[in-house]
Amino acid sequence: MSNGTPLNKSLSVGHILATVGLIIGGFAFIYDLRESVAIQSFQLENVEDRLERVVQRTDDQFGEIMDHLIRLEEKLDSMIIED
Repeated sequence: MSNGTPLNKSLSVGHILATVGLIIGGFAFIYDLRESVAIQSFQLENVEDRLERVVQRTDDQFGEIMDHLIRLEEKLDSMIIED
């Protein structure tokens, strides 16, 4: 500070350690973020598979219900025609 500027051009050990710590922390954060995204992607695939199975089961049940209703309608029609 002898030349009148408020900046000191020397590097301290604390500054170097803090910079290295920030860099390591940044890499750890990015790694954790990528791991979290991978886990979420896997869970999303599982949820999509389960949803697809539920939709298929619902469609199958709807078809069975429609078959039962058609048979009931035919029975009712036959009972009405017999009278």
